[in-house]
Amino acid sequence: MKAVVAAAALIASAPAMAQGAPLSLTIDELLRWTPDGATADAGNVARVAKARRFIARPLRLGAAIDPRVRVLYAPDGMNDLGGQRGRLARFNGYVFTHWPQIDTLAWFAGTADRGVNLPSRGWVEAAHRNGVEVIGTLFFAPVAWGGSPQTVASLLRRDGQGHFPAARQLVRIARYYGFDGWFVNAETAGADGMAMIEFMAELRAIAPADMTIHWYDALLPDGRVRWQNALTAANARFLQDGTRRTADAMFLNYDWTKAGLADGAALAERLGRSRYDVFVGADLWPARDAQPAFRNSHWLDALRERPGGPAFGSIALFAPHFNYSWPGDARTPRFSNFDRDAGDVARFYDAERRLFAGAGRNLATAGGSGWPGVSSLAPTRGLIPALPFTTNFNTGHGRVEARKGTVVGGPWHDMVRQDALPTWQFATIGTRQVVVDYDFDAPFEGGSSLRIAPQAAGRRAEVPLYSLRLNQAVMVTAVTRGGAGYALRVGRSGRPVAASSGWQQTRWCARPGTGDVRMSVAVRPTARLPLNLGQLTIKAGCRN
Repeated sequence: MKAVVAAAALIASAPAMAQGAPLSLTIDELLRWTPDGATADAGNVARVAKARRFIARPLRLGAAIDPRVRVLYAPDGMNDLGGQRGRLARFNGYVFTHWPQIDTLAWFAGTADRGVNLPSRGWVEAAHRNGVEVIGTLFFAPVAWGGSPQTVASLLRRDGQGHFPAARQLVRIARYYGFDGWFVNAETAGADGMAMIEFMAELRAIAPADMTIHWYDALLPDGRVRWQNALTAANARFLQDGTRRTADAMFLNYDWTKAGLADGAALAERLGRSRYDVFVGADLWPARDAQPAFRNSHWLDALRERPGGPAFGSIALFAPHFNYSWPGDARTPRFSNFDRDAGDVARFYDAERRLFAGAGRNLATAGGSGWPGVSSLAPTRGLIPALPFTTNFNTGHGRVEARKGTVVGGPWHDMVRQDALPTWQFATIGTRQVVVDYDFDAPFEGGSSLRIAPQAAGRRAEVPLYSLRLNQAVMVTAVTRGGAGYALRVGRSGRPVAASSGWQQTRWCARPGTGDVRMSVAVRPTARLPLNLGQLTIKAGCRN
């Protein structure tokens, strides 16, 4: 986020005031905040615990995945994109579905005046349901965009014992609302960099072990703002200051080089830190030239020591909401018109799938020519579900609202309703072409079901859905409708699905054993018509 390009986007993300207290606070409001005060909102408290996950076995044999890589996802302007609290009567709001391919959602937002930015409940609960942490943002704008060293100084006030009240307040607020930590983005030149190091060290020391603190590569200890684009001797104290851990991770600016990343990885290890605590920034916004979406297809390769080898660090995806908000220009047309046209939903989802799965849109195969997909390097995470586990394949919005297969309402958007979504969206294995997607015209419960449509007669195919760890016998119930020629499988245990013009249940006892278990749909040679999967439930124990 060099000052001119990034701060302009951030200033556009004004505080969301849809309901209750604002999602953005001033530093003074931060310092005065109490759970029963005017700037607190009990309705925004997330109640869903973060699900446990594991690294799933790659679908493709020989895949050159670096299992230590983590992925941070930072849409720019989340107060606008995701700040709506409660149900909206529209379908075409912003959603995200590829949770198994990321590890952290950064609620990236802020203005020069309102720099403390809090995630909305719906996004935190959706992320937690899928095993992903969410961190709020503490933003200090560049001077050119209204930032002031005095604003930073107000954060860095000490009490009579020499402690930072703001650090205590940040931990208190995160715990109250149920999110997972903070991303500190200080781009105000002239701020007290040495005091900021002390602040970061105290914040990290008092935060619970399960709270994550990230630092952005901008401010230096001497108060200058100089993007290093690597972990260097100049910025390292904001990650590790001697024996003190000042942050759990550092988000690098985007003008990095392979040589700089190699030097930074070596420095991290000399400091006693993992190279994967350094998140290499990728600015995907197509108007900029660092790593524009799909136009630069080589930066993922540059993150590796050698072709197919380990990475120099983790990945921070900035402005990945291009599938929703990018207006288009002469070099890069719009990816979708979904923000203004609810009918353009397929292109909206396709661009997100392309980001992770590559040009081939299939996580089970190599990406093909061009963009290889983030998941060609970073691992996919499987889910350890708390039982009973139910998903209706809701993505957080719908053209209609359904209850048990009956339409009861019109368009809606509410991320609180998003389910734990499939691990692989949407891979297919085998030579037969099969198209898999969310079906917003045929929901069973909520706004969408899963539609599996063979494109030609012939051989078998498999549609892997979830990578799970169950470790016990379970009762599986699936609600489906559609053509014959399909079977549902949990590990080696499965049941055929009968053809039906209405919604019907298929139930069986599965004994999947231990370890990573794949839940999938087998598409047999006799399958001709599409199958809709409307609900999936897994309960502990078996009755037969």
